[in-house]
Amino acid sequence: MGKTRQRRVRQHVNPFHFVREVVPPDWRAVFPRPDQPLEVDVGCGNGEYLLARAAALPDRNHVGLEIRPVLVERLQARLARDGITNAAVVLCNANASFDALFAPGSLARVAVHFPDPWFKARHHKRRLVNPAFVDALARALAPGGLFDFMTDFAAYAEGVVAALEVHPAFENPHGPGAPAPAEPERLLSHRERAHLAKGDAVHRWAWRRR
Repeated sequence: MGKTRQRRVRQHVNPFHFVREVVPPDWRAVFPRPDQPLEVDVGCGNGEYLLARAAALPDRNHVGLEIRPVLVERLQARLARDGITNAAVVLCNANASFDALFAPGSLARVAVHFPDPWFKARHHKRRLVNPAFVDALARALAPGGLFDFMTDFAAYAEGVVAALEVHPAFENPHGPGAPAPAEPERLLSHRERAHLAKGDAVHRWAWRRR
């Protein structure tokens, strides 16, 4: 028998073309220990970072959001195969579904690492982190909850920093306008490893929900 062909994974997906209705899961039914703090990895890709967090922090539940069906199917199969019970993945457009997926004050941490920068000015409206998404983060994060943002594109970082630093719901734990330090023992996603290997600048920021 011949080899099974891998389905092609699109690198860029226009979020405005995602028209599937997302039914919010009952998180109390998804996780065996639903009262554990809940983390979200937005744009989790192949799930490498999500799975690493789930393994390193078994006392937390972890949800990955991803807009590409092929990656979601692969990650769901791996979670089932490996018996990982404190992680789940949802196929969705995070800009459209974040409020529906997570109750106010229900999240301990949200990570957005290396989102698609949509370089062309006419495509900036497709960017994940926009004013509406920041407001959704403010609603979903519990007091003290963290928003962890990382990008290799300085112009994108500047826009995100401008929005978060003035938002009344957030404070910068590293000082006003200060980037987050690179923790030596941090878990690395494949994207961060790739950028570090090439010597790219990585812009790291974190904000805490007041």
